[in-house]
Amino acid sequence: MKNLKKYILIALAVLFTNLSFAQKNLNPIQEIPCSNYTPKPQFDKFTGHWKWTSGNNSFEMVLKKEKTFNILVSDHSCVDYIIGFHQYVKNGIIIESSLQHQNTNFGQNLLSIFGVGVSPDEILSAGVDILSNGNYVKMELEYIDVNHVKIKSLNTYPGTKLYLPGQTIPSSEITLPQDIILTKQ
Repeated sequence: MKNLKKYILIALAVLFTNLSFAQKNLNPIQEIPCSNYTPKPQFDKFTGHWKWTSGNNSFEMVLKKEKTFNILVSDHSCVDYIIGFHQYVKNGIIIESSLQHQNTNFGQNLLSIFGVGVSPDEILSAGVDILSNGNYVKMELEYIDVNHVKIKSLNTYPGTKLYLPGQTIPSSEITLPQDIILTKQ
């Protein structure tokens, strides 16, 4: 009986220790060093606060370059990604916004824009969460000059999507404006 109590106390101690660390908001870059790092300086021209306005309609986004673990491999290598946050206002009413999360990082998973690469013709490919209808689309953002970028296109990702019973099927409608030029703020 005495040994059983000892094992229960040890098990509870381990459980509480694990729960304590599970609650800790870890930044993986600070906790585990990168095995190597591949910077992406081509992202620099896309970073910043960008805005388009037309009458009572506006679209703005904040794009940041962030060093984080490479999500494509498990060797603790690090790369730069673009993370972003956006707000869409139509007829003076906020349709969707993630700008309140612009001071968070990749690990907190509150971003609404995620970019992984820039083509040789200076087009950033990024995924965008359309927060108002649950859709996730591909954005092509073209660099024009130091003060302007253009949302060339927003398209749904091709392919078959699997939805499990009970999951909400998002709308395929793309509600965000496209073919617009944004100015750096």
